Amino acid sequence: MKQNLWQQSLSTVTIAALAAPVISLPASAQLTGQARCAKQSTAIFAQRSSTSAVVRTLAENQSVTLSENAAQNGFIGVSAPTAGFIQTATLKLCPPKPNPQGTCRRVSQTQGLIVRQRADINSPIVGNVAFNSQVFLTTNPATTGISGGRIWVNIAKPLSGWISNGFQNTPGTNLVYCQ
Repeated sequence: MKQNLWQQSLSTVTIAALAAPVISLPASAQLTGQARCAKQSTAIFAQRSSTSAVVRTLAENQSVTLSENAAQNGFIGVSAPTAGFIQTATLKLCPPKPNPQGTCRRVSQTQGLIVRQRADINSPIVGNVAFNSQVFLTTNPATTGISGGRIWVNIAKPLSGWISNGFQNTPGTNLVYCQ
């Protein structure tokens, strides 16, 4: 519901910005304090103009906190990570955040994962966990270690030990959040 309301509001703002200098969102759309993410690398400007000074550049998917309920001339105010104005056309809903409370993860590596006694490729094997099976971390956030360029995660169930969750500086992981 919130996503549809934001999409409708953003569409209204974007379309209306071409026709009128001031755009008001429906009273039910309280945007102040909400987070949005940058679609691509984009600027936060000092004023409502792309020719004004850039106060900060955002990376793709970096979030901002909206400080207004209405956009003017295709810009809306933001209060964080710094105060300024951003073009509404460069914003999108932020991806949902994973459940910060849960320790459940699902194995996404199609070959499954080897569980070791310690966070080291040469450590003795305790067992393995199959693709799509659930594992439970010992702590949340995960207790991790780095060895041999691998990122290791300590699990408590279905057996106790360490599994590789991918490599440093390489996108992707071997675990995803349980749903």
